[in-house]
Amino acid sequence: MHLTPKDIRRFLSGIVFPSILAVTLFIISIYIFIIPVFENNIMDKKREMISELVNTAWSLIEDYDQDYKDSLISLEEAQQLAIHKIEKMRYGNESKDYFWITDLFPRMIMHPYRKELNGTELTNYFDQEGKALFVVAVDTVKNNNEGFIDYVWQWKDDSSRIVPKLSFVKIYPDWDWIIGTGIYLEDVKEEISALEKRLFKIAFIVIGIVSIIILFIVKQSLDIERKRRDIENKLKASRRKYQSLVEASVDGTLLVIDDQIVFSNAKFNNMLGSSASYVLSLNFDSIFDVRWNDVKSKIKKSKQSESIDTQLKILNKPHKDVVITISMVYFGKQEGFIIIVKDITNVKLVEKETEQLSNEIQTSLLLMNQSIKYFVKDLVKCDIDTSIYDVALIMTKKNQNVVFITQNNSIIGIVTDSDLRSRVIAKNISSSGTIAQIMTAPVINVQDNILLYEAVLIFNKQNITHLAVKNNKSEIIGVLSNNDVHAMQRNSISYLVREVEIAVSVEYIQEITNKLPILINALIDSGARTQNITRIITSLTDAITDRLITLAIESLGPPPCKFAFIAVGSEGRMEQTLATDQDNAIIFENVDKENHLVYKRYFLELGNKVTKALDQLGFKYCMGEVMANNPKWVLSLDEWKNQYKTWINNSDPKSILEAGIFFDFRCIYCEKELTDDLQDFIFQAIENKAVFFHHMAIPILKYKSAVNLFGNIVSNSKKDDQNTLDIKKIILPITSFIRLYSLKNNITETNSLLRLEKLYSLNQINKNLYNEINVSYNYLMLLRFKSQTNELLKKRNPDNLIDIEELTDIEKTTIKKIISDISNLQAQLNFDFKGNL
Repeated sequence: MHLTPKDIRRFLSGIVFPSILAVTLFIISIYIFIIPVFENNIMDKKREMISELVNTAWSLIEDYDQDYKDSLISLEEAQQLAIHKIEKMRYGNESKDYFWITDLFPRMIMHPYRKELNGTELTNYFDQEGKALFVVAVDTVKNNNEGFIDYVWQWKDDSSRIVPKLSFVKIYPDWDWIIGTGIYLEDVKEEISALEKRLFKIAFIVIGIVSIIILFIVKQSLDIERKRRDIENKLKASRRKYQSLVEASVDGTLLVIDDQIVFSNAKFNNMLGSSASYVLSLNFDSIFDVRWNDVKSKIKKSKQSESIDTQLKILNKPHKDVVITISMVYFGKQEGFIIIVKDITNVKLVEKETEQLSNEIQTSLLLMNQSIKYFVKDLVKCDIDTSIYDVALIMTKKNQNVVFITQNNSIIGIVTDSDLRSRVIAKNISSSGTIAQIMTAPVINVQDNILLYEAVLIFNKQNITHLAVKNNKSEIIGVLSNNDVHAMQRNSISYLVREVEIAVSVEYIQEITNKLPILINALIDSGARTQNITRIITSLTDAITDRLITLAIESLGPPPCKFAFIAVGSEGRMEQTLATDQDNAIIFENVDKENHLVYKRYFLELGNKVTKALDQLGFKYCMGEVMANNPKWVLSLDEWKNQYKTWINNSDPKSILEAGIFFDFRCIYCEKELTDDLQDFIFQAIENKAVFFHHMAIPILKYKSAVNLFGNIVSNSKKDDQNTLDIKKIILPITSFIRLYSLKNNITETNSLLRLEKLYSLNQINKNLYNEINVSYNYLMLLRFKSQTNELLKKRNPDNLIDIEELTDIEKTTIKKIISDISNLQAQLNFDFKGNL
């Protein structure tokens, strides 16, 4: 195959001309940059050399002067010895470069080659260019003691040759002598000329090598282009063949290459109700209700065709239920996909709610469970005194719809495009005003390790469009936009939470909570981490509790003072399972005695309504009555502080049990400042309380292994059935161990895995122990979730018990290893706390 003139021009413009240009620029750079730099370096070295030589001669005069001052010789003898010595000093390649001496008159004291000048007055002595060089030398040393002078002079000992010269002169003040020596600029020119010749040789060698490389590249490129053209023609022929097959298909059919739809047949165009050109402008994700990347990776992994039930998205019309069959084909070495679409809208499809929700979750779960750090963008900032007009220019220049406002290098506010429209244009505010007039403050920020769905919840709850994102050092590192995660909201947990937030009755919330077991089952099937599962359960439970409190307040009237509805125990640790009962309480602000009982009565009624509704929704009453309907756990802030002080100072089993529950608390609703105040008090109260930590360690040290002497797992439950194992009892010493060390190190996190990470980052536990605890905890929690979802899907009440006989050998071995590792935790506790009394 022959190349066209167009191909040749492309090669010339793309390879040859740029290469020639690069070589030309290289040569020009030698003249413009390299040679001048070398010239300057050579001159600098020459100047440094002659100044050092003059200093050497000057030091010699100083030595003779010192002999005179020490009365070893007379002044005349000292000067004659210095003259005699310096007159014979030579340097240079030919040993013909010399020194000369004058006085300040000026009068020549010594010149080794122009002896006729010795003793003569030099005031009217000029070089051939008319410069009174010796007068200039006197002026130089009088002003600066030393310096450089330039003039023309005879070539060394050849009086017939006059050349430019640069000299360095320095005064010896005690004798009023000027000592000088110089270099001939002809020497410098010769050095530079030699350098230029070497550079030219190098340049020609480089040009030769580059030319050979260019010729080789051009040849190789031409060969590659010929092969590419051949392959391209074969691909076109192959595409035409597949397009013919697609066009002839009786089902809707698409051809996808390089993730782009390149052809659709008339049948599919009719199904979508669009023209062929419009279909080609779309991508797979905008047509079908499944993600192309997921489908493609599955096909490439299995190497087989895949059939998927999904929906066809039709603009402004109800979506159609379709089955798509995707097959991989090859056009030469290029892969492509043929998608056959069958409309099953009119076919009766009976599916269980479990399968429907599971499919819904799996389409978005992976994305929604990712950390927001991968979606964070750089900040655009401006000072608080910046004008509105300048901020608008900055946003336009940066192509950003948000800018953060700073003061003293701290971010204090935020302004969006919407703010400019609603607060400036709509209100006719002058654009010359400062941005502080319209900014929103304070800026809501989040940690970069939260998940996308958690960010969505914050966007919805705060009714904002942007979040500032902080790293683990609490430094704001970027911004997350609601638009960036909007596409990932659909079919996610945030949808369910949003439904809860607008629910008007407990019955409506019940419909949502009924989906929870199915949701968890889908999460387990998708391979989600237990930490993400508990986070999602926590988000939904918190939203339900929040909504129930809001409904209760609407019924009771506004609260009489500030309060915080808190979760404690496993709910406080954000580790609820499907068998978790209620653990909650209320903190209200300190009030006078007259109002205390009245306010407490209000919050007890509030707690009663909320706990009753939670019980109706399946969150059973706590067997130990640790709930907000119990007067014992509805207290003012000071009362709570006294209660914690009692727990910390007492060591009876009941106090230790209650402390274990209530040291894991967090705010679910209203005033977080109350819980922060209480937490600060607790850390102060337990500081240096070795007895308290010892008592907290005792229940862990007393943990009884569920493995007998023969290495078999035995029942640890209170039930008569000797074949049941209570997983919660195995997890308890692990979470208690983490809690104890977290309290010791003032860690504010309540979640066990977050606490564990913090302990590891603080070097309180080593990497091996961190990994062992992490793996053990996750395995046991996943075992609980699997057991509980199975029970719920069988319409049974879930618990924490599993049948030992139903465990596989691998599961039994893993549980035995975890129980064995608990003894290591006990050993560390015994060393760190029991021995410190």
